[in-house]
Amino acid sequence: MNRIKNLRLENDMSQRALAGKIGCSQKSVDYWEKGLSEPTAGFICALADCFACSADYLLGREDDFGVVRIDGQLTEEERKLLAVYDALSEPLRRELLNYAEYLSSRR
Repeated sequence: MNRIKNLRLENDMSQRALAGKIGCSQKSVDYWEKGLSEPTAGFICALADCFACSADYLLGREDDFGVVRIDGQLTEEERKLLAVYDALSEPLRRELLNYAEYLSSRR
């Protein structure tokens, strides 16, 4: 399951750290990432919670995180901001949000 590895790396997390977070062994995470085994339903739910995505995303049944947006209600500037945000890794998203909060506090 390449999505597990991708999400783990985007979150600057080692296999051991992920295993500790969801209550499995590092070897299990390694096997899942290599496609040698698949996580049980319980671990899929734990992974989805850990990465704030849907189980369907982890299983490859959908292309995004399952977030529903009503784009018709957004301004052009809001669409541009979302496109930039969506293109960033999770650590950069946190950095961007911190900067936005800083700018907002300067008012």
